[in-house]
Amino acid sequence: MRCKFSFIVYLTLSVCIISSTSFSQTRTKKKTSVSKKFFEVEQNIDELRKEMADLRKQIKEMEIRTSVPEIRKEINKLINVPELTHEILLNNGTIVKGKVLHEDLDRIIIQTQIGLLTISKKEIKLTRPAEIPKAKCVIDGPITEKVHEDKRIFKGKIKNEGIRRADFPKIIFHLYDKATNLIASDSIFVGGNFHMYQSGVQTDASIEPGQSFPFECSVEFPKGSSISYYIKKISWEEFE
Repeated sequence: MRCKFSFIVYLTLSVCIISSTSFSQTRTKKKTSVSKKFFEVEQNIDELRKEMADLRKQIKEMEIRTSVPEIRKEINKLINVPELTHEILLNNGTIVKGKVLHEDLDRIIIQTQIGLLTISKKEIKLTRPAEIPKAKCVIDGPITEKVHEDKRIFKGKIKNEGIRRADFPKIIFHLYDKATNLIASDSIFVGGNFHMYQSGVQTDASIEPGQSFPFECSVEFPKGSSISYYIKKISWEEFE
């Protein structure tokens, strides 16, 4: 009986040891598998962060390249504004402005700012020459004059009463004596809005319709000169 009992105890211990070893190996495998998966996930997160950082860098570089002045410059190069030579009044009251390229008995082909349009003459009420928009710079309010022994200083404002932008507006003062002899003259550009032209040239001397800007012009002359009166003149350009 003792021998049989010893064998049973030995067998039971062996089964326990084998079970324990098997469970330990299984747990180790699961732990290793979980560790591997955790490492892979962590690696994927790092890669995503790197890709996001690269994307942010690319977006920042794109924003720098496409700054507002560059965009305006490129758009100005692409836009080809047609010459406005004609106005076509349609029966429904619509006015089409552009340049007539072709006309026959049935239709008119006109180049507009949005492209070529073919208009049936049945839809046309009137065709007439277009009014070309112009700038018109005038003195806005009084001009003050400070008198010195060797110069006169004039202050005032210039206003654009036209319907087009005035480029490089300039005011000129001529000083005369009683015998209408020219004693001295000088001029100054009137500072206004910032503008970039198609050529890429930038200026801060442009006045939009309805706007006015101040000026101060100093005209120097030899001491002892007898100034009787002055004549002012305003000039400007119209580009693009």
